[in-house]
Amino acid sequence: MKITHNDIEPLASMIANQVAAVILAQETTGRWLKLKEAALYSSIGRKRLVQLAENGKVTGFQDPDSGRGDWIFDRQSLDEYRLIQSSALHKKALDLLNRV
Repeated sequence: MKITHNDIEPLASMIANQVAAVILAQETTGRWLKLKEAALYSSIGRKRLVQLAENGKVTGFQDPDSGRGDWIFDRQSLDEYRLIQSSALHKKALDLLNRV
């Protein structure tokens, strides 16, 4: 199997996103993240994060102390959501490999 530039590019992008998340995590030490921080940390778009919170998939809500309705998110719930996704993708990859 020959690896092409098209194979490497998505992987490089994923690695870059993970490195950015680690750097952000080191800079942001609190458990609760503002919407922008949560989007960078999780590599999930802002609108999608709000949807996930509204659907109960991650813990997030409009901060009652902000006065502007700013959203905040629980870092731990973002990690758990991504781990669930990772497990599902891992299982799917194994299923595909077993078909070959």
